[in-house]
Amino acid sequence: MKRIYKAPEEIPLQIDAKTIFLAGSIEMDKAVDWQKHCEELLQDKFIVFNPRRNEWDSSWSQSIENPNFKEQVSWELNALEKADIIIMYFAANTMSPISLLEFGLYAQSKKMKVVVEEDFWRKGNIDIVCERYEVEQFKTLEELIQNLLD
Repeated sequence: MKRIYKAPEEIPLQIDAKTIFLAGSIEMDKAVDWQKHCEELLQDKFIVFNPRRNEWDSSWSQSIENPNFKEQVSWELNALEKADIIIMYFAANTMSPISLLEFGLYAQSKKMKVVVEEDFWRKGNIDIVCERYEVEQFKTLEELIQNLLD
C-alpha cells in the first residue's frame, strides 16, 4: 500500500492503517519543508497525508473559481476529515493564516497534536486554546514525532 499521499493525489476510501495529516506552516514556501522530514520518519508506521503540493504555482488566484486552488483546498479538507491524527506545526517566522483556520476547525476533535514555536506571533492564543480543549502540545517537532513512534 502507498504510504504517502500528497495533494492532489486521490486518497483511497478504505485505508487499513493509522493516518496522519501534516498541517501547519507552509506559507508559500516561507517555512522550511518540515513535512518532508515527517514523511521520512513516520511513513513506516503511518499513512501520511501531505498538503505540500509538488507543483504549486503561487500565481494561481486563491478563488473558488480557480479549479487548481479549489482542488487543493478540497483535498486538504478531505484529508483532514479522514486523518486519525493531525500534526499542527506553527513555525516562528510565519503568519500561517490557513493553519490557524484548520487549528480552529479541529481544536475539539481530539486528534490534534501541536507544536508552536516560541516566537510564533499568536503562540498565546494557541496555548490557551490547547489548554481549554486539552490538545496535546510539544516543544519541538522531534518530540512530537518521538511521541508518535513510541
